[in-house]
Amino acid sequence: MKTKNFRMLLLASSFLAAMSATAQNSNDSIASDSSMWYNQTQQLGEVTIKSSLPKIRTNADGLKAIITGSELEKIGNSEDVLKRLPSVKNADEGVEIFGRGTAEVYVNGRKLYDMKELKQIPSDQIVNVEIITNPGARYAATTKAVVKIKTKRPQGEGWGFRDELKGYYRDGMSLRNNLETNYRNGGLDIGGWLWAEAYNKKNKTYESGEFYMGNQHVEQIIDKSVQEDHLRHFDIGFKANYMLNENSSFGMRYDFYRLPYAKHPTEFPSDFYIDGNLLQRFMSYMTIRTPQYKHNFNAYYSGKLGGWQLDANLDGVWTDSKSKTNTDETSTIPGQTDIKDHVLTTAFTKNRIYAGKIVLEHELWGGKISFGTEYDDTKRTELTANPKASDGDTKVNERIWAGFAEYKRTFFEKLNVNAGLRYEHVNSDYYNFGTKEMDKNYSDWFPSIGLAIPVGKVQMGAHYGIDIARPSFENLSDNVYYINSYTYQTGNSKLNPTYTHNISLNASWKWLWAEVSYNRIVDDIQLETTSYGKDDPLISLLHPANLAPFHRYTFQVFASPTLFDIWHPTWGFVINGQDYEATSADGSKVKMNKPMIVAMWNNLVILKNGWRFGLDLNYQGKGDYSTYHLEKSALKIDACIQKSSFKDKLDAKFAINDITGVSAQPVTVYSYRNLYVRNSNPVYVDLTLTYKFNLAADKYKGAGAGDKQKSRIK
Repeated sequence: MKTKNFRMLLLASSFLAAMSATAQNSNDSIASDSSMWYNQTQQLGEVTIKSSLPKIRTNADGLKAIITGSELEKIGNSEDVLKRLPSVKNADEGVEIFGRGTAEVYVNGRKLYDMKELKQIPSDQIVNVEIITNPGARYAATTKAVVKIKTKRPQGEGWGFRDELKGYYRDGMSLRNNLETNYRNGGLDIGGWLWAEAYNKKNKTYESGEFYMGNQHVEQIIDKSVQEDHLRHFDIGFKANYMLNENSSFGMRYDFYRLPYAKHPTEFPSDFYIDGNLLQRFMSYMTIRTPQYKHNFNAYYSGKLGGWQLDANLDGVWTDSKSKTNTDETSTIPGQTDIKDHVLTTAFTKNRIYAGKIVLEHELWGGKISFGTEYDDTKRTELTANPKASDGDTKVNERIWAGFAEYKRTFFEKLNVNAGLRYEHVNSDYYNFGTKEMDKNYSDWFPSIGLAIPVGKVQMGAHYGIDIARPSFENLSDNVYYINSYTYQTGNSKLNPTYTHNISLNASWKWLWAEVSYNRIVDDIQLETTSYGKDDPLISLLHPANLAPFHRYTFQVFASPTLFDIWHPTWGFVINGQDYEATSADGSKVKMNKPMIVAMWNNLVILKNGWRFGLDLNYQGKGDYSTYHLEKSALKIDACIQKSSFKDKLDAKFAINDITGVSAQPVTVYSYRNLYVRNSNPVYVDLTLTYKFNLAADKYKGAGAGDKQKSRIK
């Protein structure tokens, strides 16, 4: 759980979790040695491929995978399906796309707010999956990618329920249970759920930092810092949906999330050296508590009015969170008496979001035209008490209005075209202790176009678009947070949004898919480390900053055949590269242009008696991403065994992730103060039992509004 006191030890961890070049497929896939690949290829040279499903089709938006009738239909849930589709890097607790980043996920037009819902969609209920790497004008300009899941029409009436119990261990035992129930009768579909988890985890980090004071070389060595996470939280909610007819439905959905217990004990040792001589030894013990709650509401209508298709959504989100950090510190200077100190810092954050979205669609000139509007109103209040820095009282009011138009048509019975234009206007007011200090008003146009055409048996596609990434409200706050005596963190109210121009070309043939993409990135936002002040240059200040423009490219190819009727391998190869130039601690320029190679070999064996076996190998090469350099390559091996019983009503799955425990990669972050980080990565074991009865796919069709604003309030 992210906290206000953002320790240095989390810097590289957060990077590795979000880095668009890191290969963490849901079973976090990757292949190992190229010679092994070669040998395996020779051994399989005479195997007859009897099936080419699932079919991958390139279209004007991206690609579409047909799941019904394919071997993936019985694989488990939607997470299991997604992780074996081209371009998907990660499908565990969220979906990431190679070269693009985190994707928004829609199920039958409804935006998923909680990615654990992916586990609740059985694979045999999925008709197809679309992966859109360049979203069109109807999506917010902040959307990097979209995954659309279409399910079969629900069958059966009466009561149904599903219960999933999961126990897992990763340097701490955790237990999770998800119970959901629903009732269907005619056009009425109502349901509810209760999700609860006791979560325990320990993370070990090894760090070193370096900078210069004049001609003196200063090093900060952290031999081992240990952070524990202990959470007790739950989510309860209900939904109601009514289908007036085959084409029209309306409904509402509400859930309440509560985190009453969140404790994060952390040990943070530091040794400071000047020109190799010990200057000071420092130990910090922190106990961070971060209770919070969240209300989430959505209402929708989807239907046809005459020849028009109308989709309308109304959303509301209310969150409140508190953070209290107790820090005990001991400072030791050779030849002097130890200095002890105790620091208490507190923070209170409140967010309120109201959003609405309307989309209309109609046939026009042999194609379809759609247009619509979206409005978001966000209010954020933040109060902090910090005896070692300064108290804070900030408020941000932000209003975003957007309008768009999009046209789709097929020309010459082959060429599919999807062109759109989106306009967004943002008005943001920033208050400090009740006084208005800044306002930001800016407007942007976002064009997009997609083309698709068959060339023989190969489907070809080309796409262009512009997207924007606005800084989170936390990053815009100028409040200074005390981490320990030598580390502080703040935001940057002067941050600019990040603009990315995207061009991609892709092609598909049966079970083979490939894509090459190019991005020009302007004002990318990354954490920077500088001196907190001239009085004591040993103190470091973490803060976000905009980078100079640079280019990034991605090449990827995936093959997913079926062999011997039961073996379903996926081979993937991805290259990520860039041309950025960073500044090092000694003032020199560092070329950040070493490409990173990702390779994967996922294996799934499905037997007719309900047994499924998986073995996934994932290789991540060293290289550069933004201001980060991965120092060495890593191999990750995952395995699982799964059994369905009682006509697929009971499912048991045992999985071991990172069997060898060697997948962690050390990272160097270049800045005015360089930082080297190496995390431990313990073996992750879990056992999941799922029982379902008369539970079909969700009829709820609310698409959601204000989704990107919701992501910025974390």
